[in-house]
Amino acid sequence: MPPPSDALAARLAAARNGTGPAGLDGLLVTNPVNLRYLTGVAASAGMAVVTADRVVVVADQRYLRQFEDAARDLPAVSVSAVPVGQSYEGAVAALVATLGLRHLGIEADHLTVARLAALRRDPALAACELGETSGFIERFRAIKDRWELGRLREAGGRLAEVAACILPEVSEGRTEREVSWKVELALHSAGFERPAFETIVASGPNGARPHHRASDRRIAAGELVVVDFGGVLDGYAVDMTRTVAVGRVPAAERSWLGAVAEAQQAAIDAAAPGVLPSAIDGAARAALARHGLADAFVHGTGHGLGLDVHERPMIGPRGDHDGPIAAGMVFTVEPGVYVAGRGGVRIEDDVVVTTSGVERLTGAPPDAEAHEL
Repeated sequence: MPPPSDALAARLAAARNGTGPAGLDGLLVTNPVNLRYLTGVAASAGMAVVTADRVVVVADQRYLRQFEDAARDLPAVSVSAVPVGQSYEGAVAALVATLGLRHLGIEADHLTVARLAALRRDPALAACELGETSGFIERFRAIKDRWELGRLREAGGRLAEVAACILPEVSEGRTEREVSWKVELALHSAGFERPAFETIVASGPNGARPHHRASDRRIAAGELVVVDFGGVLDGYAVDMTRTVAVGRVPAAERSWLGAVAEAQQAAIDAAAPGVLPSAIDGAARAALARHGLADAFVHGTGHGLGLDVHERPMIGPRGDHDGPIAAGMVFTVEPGVYVAGRGGVRIEDDVVVTTSGVERLTGAPPDAEAHEL
């Protein structure tokens, strides 16, 4: 389901209106995800020049028709073909010269050094200054529009259903890889177009590795198993983690479940418009500190979700560079505890910031006691 034309028009207008205040005549969009956000077209190649009054998409023959179809409903958008035998850089340089741009921003977080050098070598750009920008389109992407929130709510509900079906499959004797395959099959059955990332199944001591890759290790009784999975629906990613206690788990390890659940709720309670990401992260860390587990929490509390599975805002000690959270932002809340040689716990849900707090997108809060199977 592509975004409606009115949603795309609003995104394009915000991008065009942002070039002037940034001191730019135009912005060269080279990140395919940003190009999809602006046009609704998912393509592995393509560029766009955004100015105050227009957006010109530069595309080769592989995607030319898709961009032309999208442009029919977007009056400010036109499409320019890359001539056969010419590079994208050459086509963009000729376009920029035709438009008479003198200050062109480039996406420094995406454009490679080699491609930037090719642009700077082109004589058509001799009179144009190329300046680095960071997060120009991403700051618009951080605030989801109504259509995006609808898709993320739908995706979050579907992911919660996958969890309800798949967690009973986490049982003694199965390998981590078997469980991972079952999760990914359930994602497809639930209507997701693909997994958002490689499913993590980390049993026993492997749970101490936050990004463990599922292996042929067999799950044993008395172990904790971290299952981290996500799906993509209409281009938008959702992400969820549950930790399952298989059989009778030692009391010390079982206590981690309650501590992490408490930390997650503390972070959710702290989240509201105007709150800095570091304060949300700090609430989770303070809860774990009360249980003597502060040093066992080794990553940030969350990350933004959208067309990328990791995007703004970043909810962590260093996440304040983009300012406080705002209504319409969507991010994960995923505190964890990791103890080398013994295992780990992570509980993750997705939330959207509302005018007064946050709304959970992935179902009811987990009950630590209900995770024993």
